[in-house]
Amino acid sequence: MRALRRIVLEEAVIGALFLLGSWYVYYLLAVWGMMDHISDGVLRTYVTGPAIHVEMVMGSLCLGILLAAANHISEVPAFRRKPVGQIILLKGGLYLASVVLVAVLINVAFLLFLFSLEEIRAIFAAMSPRLLTSLGGMMVLSFLSLAFLLEVRRKVGPGNLWALLTGRYHRPREEARLFLFLDLKGSTSIAEQLGHARYSQFLRQCFQDLTEFVFDSRAQIYQFVGDEVVLTWMGKDPHAERRGVGMFFAFKDRLAERREWYKSTYGFVPEFRGGMEEGLVTATEVGDIKREIAFHGDALNTASRLLELCPKYESSILVSGRVQEIIAREKDWSTQLKGTIALRGKSQSVSVHGVEQAPVPMDGIKN
Repeated sequence: MRALRRIVLEEAVIGALFLLGSWYVYYLLAVWGMMDHISDGVLRTYVTGPAIHVEMVMGSLCLGILLAAANHISEVPAFRRKPVGQIILLKGGLYLASVVLVAVLINVAFLLFLFSLEEIRAIFAAMSPRLLTSLGGMMVLSFLSLAFLLEVRRKVGPGNLWALLTGRYHRPREEARLFLFLDLKGSTSIAEQLGHARYSQFLRQCFQDLTEFVFDSRAQIYQFVGDEVVLTWMGKDPHAERRGVGMFFAFKDRLAERREWYKSTYGFVPEFRGGMEEGLVTATEVGDIKREIAFHGDALNTASRLLELCPKYESSILVSGRVQEIIAREKDWSTQLKGTIALRGKSQSVSVHGVEQAPVPMDGIKN
């Protein structure tokens, strides 16, 4: 639930700022441009006074919150199972209800603090059909643009949209990054028994349970590849390793808490394994028809190899020596040297360490 609240809050802020910017552009280009043709009276007082600015700020804030909430209502499984046509109509209805609610709130505020009922009626009476049509068109275009922006943000990930828009990775650049590869244990057998449709639902639910911990640990989702997900943290974060390991075990505990639900719903209890490494990588935009941010470097290869070794060493998560040196200082986990691996094309071997949660004291109190 904390992840859901954070998503709603972020989208509400984005929505409010986007709508406020759109309306001010419309105000400057349309209303300000027609100022010489607006006769003296209540309409001119309205567009040249503080009321229109109060309306734009208040309307943007309220609509940003309501539209973000509407987007998440539309993600409810019962909603998503409906045909696309019905989803569009229902989502449009939620948007329309949000607009009507905000319009009522603004008019109530005007009646209480700024205008009388007669003045509000006079303002609407002074608006020409063309002005009302252009205002309605601007609102529809703003909502469509905002919906598109939020959908693109979800597709590329919250941490990547701004980088793509500003061209941060248009040229390859070197960054220090921490990577965590997560993989579903026994995925082939589970997929065979559930079938592709049920298996997809099973994976979707697992990743939804992961979302909260991704936000809490300040991770970025780099890739979903089948039943595998790759997470990354900026190396300049001094707590990246602690956040990453902590996120893994928090996710593991959440799946354990929901064991009975998964068992009764799907007949399987998900278990994930992890491999973690940090180091310098090259980050750059790749692709022409479809663009995304890609990372290249030994850190990814090592993390992937560590993930593959989890069954051999009977560990739920394996980390490299560099990561182990940092998390070994923490009291919440214990580490154990498992061996070393030689990566193809590299002269130096990498030490492999298993990580386990430290036993909880008998009194249940941690120092």
